[in-house]
Amino acid sequence: MKAYCLSFLFMLLVSLDPLCAKADITSIHHTIKATLDPQQRVLEVSDNLKIKGSGEAIFQLAPNLIVTNIKKNGQPIVHKRQGNTLRVELGNENQHNIKLKYRGFLTRLPPMRGGARRMPLIASEKGSYLSPWSAWHPYVEGIAASYHLSLTLPEPHKAIVPGRLIEERSKDGFYSAVFESEISTVGIVLIAGPFVVNERRHKKLVLRTYFSPELADLSDKYLKSTARHIDYFEELIGDYPFSSFSIVSGPLPVGLGFSGMTYMGERVLRLPFIRFTSLGHEVLHNWWGNGVKIDYKKGNWAEGLTTYMADYALSEKREAGNAKRMRTEWLRDYAALPPQRDHSVRSFIGRDHDASQIIGYNKAAFFFHMLLDKVGKENFKHSIRWFWDQHRFQTASWEDIQKAFEKISNLNLQTFFEQWIDRSGAPRLKMSNVNLKANKISFTLSQQGPPYLLNVPIKLTTKNGEELFRASISDKVSQIDLQLSEAPISISVDPGFDIFRRLDTSKTVPILRDTTLSANSVAILISTDKVMKKVAKQLATKMMDTPPNFIKASQISEYNGPVLIIGKAQEVEKFLHQNNFPTTPKALQGRGSARVWAARRKSNNGAPQPLIVIEASSPQALHNLLRPLPHYGRRSYLVFEESTVLEAGVWPAESSPLSVTFN
Repeated sequence: MKAYCLSFLFMLLVSLDPLCAKADITSIHHTIKATLDPQQRVLEVSDNLKIKGSGEAIFQLAPNLIVTNIKKNGQPIVHKRQGNTLRVELGNENQHNIKLKYRGFLTRLPPMRGGARRMPLIASEKGSYLSPWSAWHPYVEGIAASYHLSLTLPEPHKAIVPGRLIEERSKDGFYSAVFESEISTVGIVLIAGPFVVNERRHKKLVLRTYFSPELADLSDKYLKSTARHIDYFEELIGDYPFSSFSIVSGPLPVGLGFSGMTYMGERVLRLPFIRFTSLGHEVLHNWWGNGVKIDYKKGNWAEGLTTYMADYALSEKREAGNAKRMRTEWLRDYAALPPQRDHSVRSFIGRDHDASQIIGYNKAAFFFHMLLDKVGKENFKHSIRWFWDQHRFQTASWEDIQKAFEKISNLNLQTFFEQWIDRSGAPRLKMSNVNLKANKISFTLSQQGPPYLLNVPIKLTTKNGEELFRASISDKVSQIDLQLSEAPISISVDPGFDIFRRLDTSKTVPILRDTTLSANSVAILISTDKVMKKVAKQLATKMMDTPPNFIKASQISEYNGPVLIIGKAQEVEKFLHQNNFPTTPKALQGRGSARVWAARRKSNNGAPQPLIVIEASSPQALHNLLRPLPHYGRRSYLVFEESTVLEAGVWPAESSPLSVTFN
């Protein structure tokens, strides 16, 4: 899964039109009556807006929605319409009633391109999605509004928006429901479909699934898992902030979070592990991002904190070894990130590609792991609860998180936050000059680039067990001296991968992301079959994090960077032999309908360069990889039978350059 857990509050950036300065608006309340016909793809809306403010209000309203009537304080008025802007002169009075009626035709279910923010207004028999950014209702950029919203649709379709469900009923072949906002918001999401609705009461909360009939049998399991997630996070943070939580299925292959609800693609919901992974992430966003909002001008902290407290913590809860495995994967992802695509955690706003996820989700989550180590478990727990109590239903920033942890721990964390949140990059550690004497071991620990202030874990292994040490370093070169109680078998620096650092890729095993994250990668399509080449081009486009560069097979001798090779198995094998490239590993040869593997090739200048080889038995076998393969960037190899993964893994790791074994 790639982009599953985006809260619309995270992505709703305040990009104020300079002309908005003409209006001085302090509050807006919508009373909306909406009728949606998914079959005819027609939306009709009546919106009565109570506005406090004066001047010229500039509303956003989708250009395909035609205004049929507009009145201000009961009187018809002239309005200006250009593109998606609708301008209304409020005058000097402070309170106004704007009544607006409009209707329009919506788009059929399109292929998913360009991310959630760019989706048009969608209506179909399979499901309808009116995103909070689509301007299906009028809103003013940067002004959060409350609402009372009535929806009517022909059955079997039902609809949901964030908020408290006041009433619902079915009558004469139509479904209707009334919702009221629990928090103010700039844009409102509206989701509809031929849902089977199931409900479970949990304490004072109403938990619901809005699932397609094909998924209805999964409802009970999802409701039980939701209740467990809520209980778990309430114990850590505080009371769940809304009256309900709903899981909504749909045909779009995305995962999106909103206050009191989440939208997930039908294919995703069928995966057995989603209840224990992505669902927990979506539930937690009701505290971080929806319960406490983000000050985007100062950076998005919520994805990192949610990843740490949900994905990471829940994985560790299932099995203790998962925590180290996840940290190692985060560091390996970061090692694959080209330095020119690196940026600070503070500059992260929202996920739009793998590179941004590595910083805004992974590095930010790793930061909280290091922060826990810095302040201690009890201080971490109390800081989180204090932060929630102080900022519930308010906007908060990284500075507010720092203040919370400083208050509870009584530590000065300025340097700690500056080096991990405001600086791009990460330390590179090198161990050298290891000297073992009878009762002492000495070595040099150096950092490349501007040094970080680090508290480095060190493990000594002896015949009687392990001894753990800490070394505080702040210079480019630090001399470490450790007193010994007995002769060591080995010494390891940061053996648990507890410090966020840039691994030496020459000492790490190859993974797919070494190639897919690089903007300098080239793709070579190896096939004489036109259909095969067409599918290969589609797959290359989906695999790469930036638009791929295609070259001819004959040009490979002129190129020294990362390479992606896709084609028919026999032709790919011939190409690899002719160009002295690594050939298909014996463990993968002849297996499945398609094989994918990462390696390193020796380029013309002698430097090892990342390589991905995708070999398939037919165009259809290649086509079957289009959906699943882009989600396996952390793997070194995969074997597919049609679209099913028979085997996936990472090549065995070599010994760490930060570890020494003594004779």
